Amino acid sequence: MTHSRSWALGTLAVALITSSLVHARQVSGQDEVVRRRLAGEWTLVKYEVFPENGATRPGNYDVGRINYGEHEMSAHLMRSGRQKEQATTEATRALAFQGYLGYFGPYTIDAQKKTVTHHVVGSSLPNWAGSEQVRHYAFSNDGRQLMLSLKSGDRITQTLTWERTRP
Repeated sequence: MTHSRSWALGTLAVALITSSLVHARQVSGQDEVVRRRLAGEWTLVKYEVFPENGATRPGNYDVGRINYGEHEMSAHLMRSGRQKEQATTEATRALAFQGYLGYFGPYTIDAQKKTVTHHVVGSSLPNWAGSEQVRHYAFSNDGRQLMLSLKSGDRITQTLTWERTRP
């Protein structure tokens, strides 16, 4: 191989690597913008489920909070109107368990895919610990609402709408 040809290949390789690094910095910069928009406390205002038959129905929970910190998030969802009696029997413990979901862990953002992934460390659902809960995010134009959607393929199956409580 001639010196000029190896120099040209080397220059091309450097250009490709530089282009990749610039792109990676832009993506992480976009991720950081989203992280700042997510940061803070949010209150659940609506939870909708979209079955394949098209009949929208309310989700399993009607009260909730989600909090995004610098590195970790936590979410708490529950049904209002739960029985206030002490859960002393298997039946009342089962009802209490079914009416509440809480989980926490670090999160990552992919601004290109418009996803936030919750890397679950602990959860009221034991099978969620160690799982990755991927949510597709969108913000209202004024930034006061956050929509987190679950998808099956390209189809949205559920959307939780949150309103900013505190930055």
